[in-house]
Amino acid sequence: MDSHFLGIDIGSSFTKFIVIDDTKEVVFEEIIKTLSRNRQAFEDIKNEIDQRFNVIKTCTTGYGRNSFKGDIQKTELICAAKGVTFYSSVHKCIIDIGGEDIKIIECGPAGEVINFTMNDKCSAGTGTFITEIADKAEIKIDEMNDMARNSKSEKVINSFCTVFAKTEILGWKFNGVSEEDIAKGIYLSIVSRICKLPVQTEIPIYLCGGVIAYHPYLKDLLIKDFNREVEIIPKPQMVIALGAALFALENR
Repeated sequence: MDSHFLGIDIGSSFTKFIVIDDTKEVVFEEIIKTLSRNRQAFEDIKNEIDQRFNVIKTCTTGYGRNSFKGDIQKTELICAAKGVTFYSSVHKCIIDIGGEDIKIIECGPAGEVINFTMNDKCSAGTGTFITEIADKAEIKIDEMNDMARNSKSEKVINSFCTVFAKTEILGWKFNGVSEEDIAKGIYLSIVSRICKLPVQTEIPIYLCGGVIAYHPYLKDLLIKDFNREVEIIPKPQMVIALGAALFALENR
């Protein structure tokens, strides 16, 4: 029977599963919500994987990596570097926009983490920030990206604090600011937050994480601010789980 290797990224919002074979080909992937009272969905997917594949090693990562007993555990930083390097083996800067934080990772050609910065003091510019502000603005998350693309506004939410940003959004609504301009204003706020972090623009820049998977217009805004090309890594929400699976393979 072929050997397989499982990576599980238990994030603050979603849990991602990836199974690879010994040639590093992805043979299974799935995403479920993390914040659910019903743990059965996790167990169902794990049982399906166990039935379909001969899993030799499992690596867990993410906020909840210690909540499931895998064979090895790795941090999201290390797994992001490993996963992105699978697609690009160059000296690079990774911007990982997650549910609760933004990570800036300088990564070497072999996937080694050289340096990193996190804005873990608050949720400004993260998936949680987008969800809460969009909800206050009564904008559907799955419509935000197209709305923002149709806006010509450069009006930005100035408050990084979610509470103050909600108040600012209410003021915009009372003043008749369009949904398109509000959507873009939310994105511009995220870009402003990222640009205050030590992003190394002299080396290739790659975006990953769940936020960029659902809000790819952020890439266009970052290109404009950085005045250089920025790339979204393939399947950006899954790349950390991929990194975990690759570590499982290496530790077979």
